[in-house]
Amino acid sequence: MDLLLNGKVAMLTGASRGLGRAMAQALAAEGVRLSICARGAGALQQAAEQLKNAGAEVLAYTADVCQPSAMQEWTRATVERFGGVDILVNNAGGARVGTLTQLSDEAWQQAFDLNLFSAVRLSRLCAPEMEKRGGGAIINISSIYGREAGGPLTYNSSKSAMIAFTKMLARELAPRHIRVNSVAPGSILYPGGSWERAFQANPDFEKDFISHDFPAGRLGRPDEVAYAVVMLASPRASWITGVCLPVDGAQGRSNI
Repeated sequence: MDLLLNGKVAMLTGASRGLGRAMAQALAAEGVRLSICARGAGALQQAAEQLKNAGAEVLAYTADVCQPSAMQEWTRATVERFGGVDILVNNAGGARVGTLTQLSDEAWQQAFDLNLFSAVRLSRLCAPEMEKRGGGAIINISSIYGREAGGPLTYNSSKSAMIAFTKMLARELAPRHIRVNSVAPGSILYPGGSWERAFQANPDFEKDFISHDFPAGRLGRPDEVAYAVVMLASPRASWITGVCLPVDGAQGRSNI
């Protein structure tokens, strides 16, 4: 099936490794022109070279998504290079770990800046550019631990907020033909990722975790999340907006 993505322009945050890199590869395979962003210049350039070698057109922009001025400049550079924006994938995220008494106001602000407010700012910047082109798609990468209890306190709270933001923004932007959805990955295993490090440090934990939480007997792969993102980015998904799509192999236990 032609997903009608060839020639579209996508901006992706956190695109140097793991989920973000897999999303970039999957979109590039559909002919999408890419503007990718990450904090680490070396890993970002490596990802960009890999994409270019595969035939993709890529703009790599090193920046911190928590810096509003940097996001303004990245958006401007993308529009100058490609003529506009059709797809935004807010993938950058992380957590500040600790209990309520351990976490400072600054730690909470950092978590929400990364997991929520970066998506708010980029959506604000990109929505007008999408409207100029007749519409577009915004995809926010949340987590199953935004849908239900689990994970660090700051992570669960901020990812839940991202899902709520997605629903309300979808309703606001629908008249402008801009669809807004979120994807809620479960635990994803990839080289250098947090789960690989945790399992290497404690193989017994790996066996116990998989046996209790994963009916399929394994964690997910980055490409399995990436294909869901491509589907939601496609104009073929024209009547899908405001949803939170779990991609977790039934790891999650929410009924909704």
